[in-house]
Amino acid sequence: MDYGTYFFTNIATVTVFTVCISLLAWYNRRVRGMRWFAAAQIVGLIKLILQGMEGKAPVVLTGMTANEIYLISFVMQWIGLRWFVNRAPLRQRRLWSLIVLALAAYTIAFFTKIPYIGNVVNIPFLTICGVSVWTMWKYGRGPFKMIARVTAIILCAQLAVAAYRAVLTNISYERPWQTVLAHNDPRWLYSLAAAAFLASFMTMCELWFLVTELQQELAEQARTDPLTGALNRRSMEEAALRETARCIRYGHVLSMIVLDIDKFKHLNDTRGHAAGDRALQALVCCVKLILRQQDLFARTGGEEFAVLLPDTTEMAAFGIAERVRIAIEELEIPFETGPIKITVCAGVAQLDPACSWEGMMRRADAAMYQAKQHGRNMVATQNTPPKSSKTALSIPSESMQTV
Repeated sequence: MDYGTYFFTNIATVTVFTVCISLLAWYNRRVRGMRWFAAAQIVGLIKLILQGMEGKAPVVLTGMTANEIYLISFVMQWIGLRWFVNRAPLRQRRLWSLIVLALAAYTIAFFTKIPYIGNVVNIPFLTICGVSVWTMWKYGRGPFKMIARVTAIILCAQLAVAAYRAVLTNISYERPWQTVLAHNDPRWLYSLAAAAFLASFMTMCELWFLVTELQQELAEQARTDPLTGALNRRSMEEAALRETARCIRYGHVLSMIVLDIDKFKHLNDTRGHAAGDRALQALVCCVKLILRQQDLFARTGGEEFAVLLPDTTEMAAFGIAERVRIAIEELEIPFETGPIKITVCAGVAQLDPACSWEGMMRRADAAMYQAKQHGRNMVATQNTPPKSSKTALSIPSESMQTV
């Protein structure tokens, strides 16, 4: 394999990859990991061009600079990978400070012509590679589990190739300017080809990460209400079926709250639909702060919401509903034409193992309408289906003027 031909074809291939990744990053700017991938590809392409000019340009560019920006590109790739599998904040300032120190040490060693200075870059590179493998294996889960495992395997192969090249450098090319003599060394050329082959696989993995992220976004959009961010009715139905089956199987309890905003049509008619939308969004934010992580909250109609409470008795659900009612009553929602005040009625019901979850929801809905009939801004519960009993337990609040 000819050294010049290898770099010409590799540069052409990487250029295509870089353009594709950069365009995808541009059109998906909200996906921060793709921006890091694009930056890594661009910096890596510059490194490849400089390395391909070895023997025709100053060694400061083809050796020192190429090695330094290659380390930078791999750090950027790791940050991108980490974004996809672990969205926790990263202390980038400390990371880049360590990288700058390593590069400064390498630059000083290069100009002072210290032997084996390649290790100053090789060791941080191998470290970043190892950290990338650890990140994929530790945090890659859920929809990213498979791609994280595949990426970890490719990174392990890259780590092995990089380690081999580091050993080869120490044995045969202890000073950076000596690598120009390696153009006819098959060990050097084939290890370069292996690195390029694995880099192509990594590019495919980057595309796979983006596809998985977009699939997750589409799935999230399909199961949530676009205005409020709460679950939609279909998602609530699917969750209710799962929870009902689980509770019946293990003998657990399950309760539901149905919420409806009082005089919502009057709010839309007098303040406009923008005010109504703002009220709905504020209500969802308020309720989510009260609910537990395992509770499910959905918008089931225009101004109607449902809360599914696993492992919660009817009386406990009643207490939660009362807390929600009070919190919403105390809300003062900022709006351009003046603050908005709203109240809700809530109905509570517990699952009857002999009935479906739809029966529980109908009883909660009936209880909610009883609360409305008794003056609004109330919580009510029914212990038996409406068709066989009309008794209800209601706790009215102090009367108030609703918008």
